[in-house]
Amino acid sequence: MSAKPERLFPASVRTVGLTSPASLPDAARIAEARRYLEEVCGLKTVLAPGALKHGPMKYCCGTPESRLADFHALLNDPRVDLILCTRGGFGSAHILPKLDFDLLRGRNLPVYGYSDISALHLAMLAKHAGIPVCAPMADGLPDAMKRTEAKETFRTVLRKHTAPRKLRLIPVEGSKADAGITGPLVLSNLTVMTTLCGTPWMPDLNGCILALEDVHEEARVLDRHLTHLIQAGIIAQTRAIIFGYFTKCGPKPRIRRLLRDFAAQTGKPVFQGLAFGHEHPKCSYRLGEQVEIIPVKRAKA
Repeated sequence: MSAKPERLFPASVRTVGLTSPASLPDAARIAEARRYLEEVCGLKTVLAPGALKHGPMKYCCGTPESRLADFHALLNDPRVDLILCTRGGFGSAHILPKLDFDLLRGRNLPVYGYSDISALHLAMLAKHAGIPVCAPMADGLPDAMKRTEAKETFRTVLRKHTAPRKLRLIPVEGSKADAGITGPLVLSNLTVMTTLCGTPWMPDLNGCILALEDVHEEARVLDRHLTHLIQAGIIAQTRAIIFGYFTKCGPKPRIRRLLRDFAAQTGKPVFQGLAFGHEHPKCSYRLGEQVEIIPVKRAKA
């Protein structure tokens, strides 16, 4: 008797479309992800035509035109119930000016990803099109699903809840640790969000709880980005700020000082400890979902 398929998505999701809006993924890792989705989860997959093709710029998959065509191909495929991006890197912003947001709005498909996919997610929020979901991508999906917390949030992220999702987080030193802060959650890679300031793809963050993460950046670069968000008026719109993983960023003492200074400068409630970004567990969050922050004390070493 064959094993019962492992459900990762609602029953309405039968076919997953895979595409590469940013950098070129490793073909073997995508093949592994498709085997996992098909053989373990009992789903069908559709790989966009150019999702594994090299382009003239080594840091991007294909060309902006081919990546846009791939995304539209999945939107126009009636079989596809959900779009799973293969990996981040860079390139998502290239496709935004000509992306058919009316088509995406009409299909209202969930789009899964994080890191550079933040550009696409923020634009989706700005244009009220589709369902942006911050979640593990295809190139690391089987590995990410080995962690219980990551797997559970991946499975439940599309469910509708009557009460806000509770996030137990550590206040940054010196920050106001107000209990019961609630609001819609918006998540983004810090560098990517900074590059969207002043563009049509930057959503209104008024009253939002903003979560930020980054990878491979020095403290001074993160400082530059945070300063830009402050001076652009982005931080002033928010109800609270959450910091996720800052993977391979440093030095660590400077990062800690940077977060303390940020909290002091903005006067906002600032928290850390969200499982979000380039480390495990990679938990899943729907952008715009209502959350409630529950402040917790840092465990003693």
